[in-house]
Amino acid sequence: MPRLQLNELSVYSFRYHYKININDINIWGHVGIPEMIAIIHLARRDMLCSIGFDENNMGDNTVLIIADVAMNLLKELHLDDEIIIDTTIGEIGNKSFRFFHKISHNDATAVLVEMGAVILDKLTRKPVRISSKFLNKILPYTDTIFQKNLR
Repeated sequence: MPRLQLNELSVYSFRYHYKININDINIWGHVGIPEMIAIIHLARRDMLCSIGFDENNMGDNTVLIIADVAMNLLKELHLDDEIIIDTTIGEIGNKSFRFFHKISHNDATAVLVEMGAVILDKLTRKPVRISSKFLNKILPYTDTIFQKNLR
């Protein structure tokens, strides 16, 4: 099976600093895929909160769920490593968009991650349009490549 290759973006809009702790280490002594996903959830939540949103409150009675994840592990991360998680939002559609993450350690890219997000109505749990309030907040932070799809 061919390996999925993610591409590093030229621009990321948000930065989150994190120090790998004992709870992030798997039985082989490094950060594994489930642990990396948990760390990225922290970075995503921090990014959303910084612009006034939360997975449980995306505006207009909606919530955000992660529908898919793609990850390339390029370098092992270990206990006490200080990492930087750079994030941006793109591929914005009517009801979904993608988070693009680059995790760096010692100025080298260690992990690339993409997560597809879908907006759901809180009551019906069905996909709905992304609120204009959220779109207006994130547009300044999206790469101009992704903004072309919205115009």
